[in-house]
Amino acid sequence: MTAAMTGDIVVQLRGGTYRMSSTWAFSNSERDSGTNGYRVTYTAYSGEIPRISGAKKITGWTLYDAAKNIWSAPVGTSLRTRELYVNGVRAHIARGPSNPTGWGTPTSTGLLAPDSTLASWPDIVGTEVVSENTWVHKSCPITAASGTSVTLAQPCYANAGVPFVFNSGDRIPQEKFNVSWLQNAYELLNNPGTFYLKSSAGTLFYVPRANEDLASADVEAPVLETLVRGTGTAAAPLTNITFSGLVFEHATWLEPSTSGGYAEGQAGWHITGANTQVPMANLTRTAGNLVFDHSTNLNFTGDTFTHLGSVGLELTLGSKNNTILGSTFTDIGSNALQIGSVTVADRFPADGDKVTGNTVKNSVITYAGQVYRGAVGIFVGYTTGTTITHNAIGQLPYTAISVNLGWEGLSYSGDATVTYNEIFQDMGVLTDGGALYSQMAMASPSVMKYNYLHDEKTTWGGAVYLDATTGNWTVQNNVFDTGTGASRFIQCCFAVEARNNIVQFNYSNASGTARGVPHPSNTVNNNYDNLTSFPAEAQTIMAGAGLEPAFAYLLSQRTYNDTTNGINYSGNGWTYSPDRGYGDVGDDLRYSNAAGAAVTIPFTGSGISWLTQRSTFTGPVQVYVDGVDQGTITPPTSGAPYPTRQVGYSINGLAAGNHTLKIVNNGAALITVDAFTVSGPRTAVNDGAAGVIYSGSGWTYASGRGYGDFGDDLHYNYSAGATVQYAFTGSGIGWLAQRSSFTGPVQVYVDGVDQGVITPKSSGSPYPVQQVEYNITGLAAGPHNLKIVNTTSKLFTVDAFTIENNRKTSNDTDLAVIYSGAGWTYASARGYGDFGDDVHYSRAAGATVTVPFTGSGIAWLAQASTFTGAVQVYVDGVDQGAITPAKSGSPYPTQQIGYSITGLTAGEHTLKIVNNGAALITVDAFTVKQ
Repeated sequence: MTAAMTGDIVVQLRGGTYRMSSTWAFSNSERDSGTNGYRVTYTAYSGEIPRISGAKKITGWTLYDAAKNIWSAPVGTSLRTRELYVNGVRAHIARGPSNPTGWGTPTSTGLLAPDSTLASWPDIVGTEVVSENTWVHKSCPITAASGTSVTLAQPCYANAGVPFVFNSGDRIPQEKFNVSWLQNAYELLNNPGTFYLKSSAGTLFYVPRANEDLASADVEAPVLETLVRGTGTAAAPLTNITFSGLVFEHATWLEPSTSGGYAEGQAGWHITGANTQVPMANLTRTAGNLVFDHSTNLNFTGDTFTHLGSVGLELTLGSKNNTILGSTFTDIGSNALQIGSVTVADRFPADGDKVTGNTVKNSVITYAGQVYRGAVGIFVGYTTGTTITHNAIGQLPYTAISVNLGWEGLSYSGDATVTYNEIFQDMGVLTDGGALYSQMAMASPSVMKYNYLHDEKTTWGGAVYLDATTGNWTVQNNVFDTGTGASRFIQCCFAVEARNNIVQFNYSNASGTARGVPHPSNTVNNNYDNLTSFPAEAQTIMAGAGLEPAFAYLLSQRTYNDTTNGINYSGNGWTYSPDRGYGDVGDDLRYSNAAGAAVTIPFTGSGISWLTQRSTFTGPVQVYVDGVDQGTITPPTSGAPYPTRQVGYSINGLAAGNHTLKIVNNGAALITVDAFTVSGPRTAVNDGAAGVIYSGSGWTYASGRGYGDFGDDLHYNYSAGATVQYAFTGSGIGWLAQRSSFTGPVQVYVDGVDQGVITPKSSGSPYPVQQVEYNITGLAAGPHNLKIVNTTSKLFTVDAFTIENNRKTSNDTDLAVIYSGAGWTYASARGYGDFGDDVHYSRAAGATVTVPFTGSGIAWLAQASTFTGAVQVYVDGVDQGAITPAKSGSPYPTQQIGYSITGLTAGEHTLKIVNNGAALITVDAFTVKQ
């Protein structure tokens, strides 16, 4: 069809999982390119999510060791993988404790163990020793163990210790090969969420986490190393292809299991072969799980790259004018996105091999470096005209953006634009890096401007890090809200200083240069350091950085681990528990059993959720938002095994801005803090805006009040029947009011359907403003109407409305939705206003619907009637309790929210709904919050 194209060719992929037994390969020689100026597009079928997976589903689990809760499954002797996912959550290779003591001085062939225990392990060969120092992550397999002598694979071990040498003769010795932890042995299967593959026996071992039932769990073992490959030539590149709305997931990388191991040089590039010293220009790339070479005018639009073992997406030699737009990268083993190369051969390649004009825009990159923790969010090698703009990049163990790595010399690289990016929570594990990092002189002027960094966790390095030999950069008008460390680091050592850079007009609440005096060829002036508050100019930069409004839904919720800078723990008894292995965010937890123990987190957004570990020992807490008492909350309890990442409290619908959540332990019961998820800004509509309609008697408008109302004004009345209506377009709405002791109950209607009587919380003087009195979320995105009616002559106030936008809706017919149990009937073309004009229903006890989803929340849409009954709801296998959807008489309203949850960590989850009796259960659709 591509031989003589007269229009675009569009291939629609239905929802569901496509298990690839071999690489999905595209090449120009196979006529995969679009021709005559037209494009070939591979896109998701409307309302459905196609998943391109390189995994094998693992079943047949049996209990192997009851004392240690180790389970096993037969997988065959040919299966090889370094990754495993259970119900969408990454499992980790079995590992021992962090930084174990007693290891002796490294020898020429390996290490001296604390005792002879390792030598007795049957499968000691292949066990790996991991070493992390400053900016690098290394791991070498063990080849032998005798007594306390442990021999490590060559050339891995030698390469892990060879020095980095400059042309001047200056040398940087690598850090000693310390033991950060051991991994990949059956004897290390101690923590939940860890696995060990014994290939010789064809057996996979796993220790399940709380509430993981391996009889029904989705266990995926990635087996493909290259999920997608695109290949052209310099003379005939692969061209004019679009991938849109696809999920690329489940691939592994096996090289670290070989004798070469993984001896990282920097940023996911590692040392291979036999070396006595290392010119950093000769490092070896970590290959992409999706890789394209000599490809031009490719578009990746609205795609998701997740659960990948090496580099997520790689655009290598000859990649020109490709665009990554509105896409999401998360849970990536190494670098999320890699553009270009940094080998000597690629410094001045032929024109057809140059990497030019590629753009990364309005995309989200989080949780890269999940296996190889020296990896970065976006790696840019030798390229020209690369544009990285308006992205959100964060929650990384090391650097966010790395450009022109090579350490020394020249290349054709230049004309890079790094602007308007929001970078957050980088440098979470390693040191000697930063948010914006560069090396080597750029051949043409390049810019880092209008970027906003916050919550960086580094003890050494700088937010802007112009490392040795960096040159020809203009770094201006960036904002660094870190509070610790340095705002900039302009390297001045090893006789290869950073030179000819302009660093001006940057704003920071941290200090200036980290060490040394920059080379005089650099212009460093008019920077604003040690700020206690940011001026208006800086706040404008902060507001303009990150995703543009049309793409804000891609990061509508962010996760902040319990260790995040700015979270304050006060009162008695707080204990920090790291490396737990129970599935916590960050694998750690804070807890206290002391009355009055409090945690406070400032946040910017429209809502926040507190994530905890459930148990039978938790008790009530008092919750305050912006200093206003929200009442006593008792998180749901659960018996052992105690599930993690559970939503203990959630509030949504606040006016977008700066807020504070405070949680105080009411007694001596257990309080746990795992993480917080923060919802991005909602659109706010003031009470006096056009379209807000007031009817009935007694409405009064008060402006210029000075009480902190949204817009400094308020509508209020004391008349029964007084009504306010607002027609909005979105997926949810919140009503903001002023609290007082004079307010009374109101009746709420959404799209004409009675949602019940709402009685706003009361409060004494001074009466708090901008309080969320009603919030609904999870509607199918589109036009809706909110109506609120005063039911008494008590006070009724209207301050503003906040609108939730951009949920994705999956119809009940989506191929990923699984119906099980008896009695399911499909009714189409009903004409009742269902989403998709159809519905699934059953009246059988035990009838079940299960839907996997990727996001931070989900709502179940159903038809309300007098015949519906109670259902049991499970999220990620955890019982959320019995829910009885709202009932309604005839005519029975459709597209009603039967259940909704928000505040989950962004990622893969599963919702399961089970009919508790013989009453009616209907499934119309599901709406998913990104």
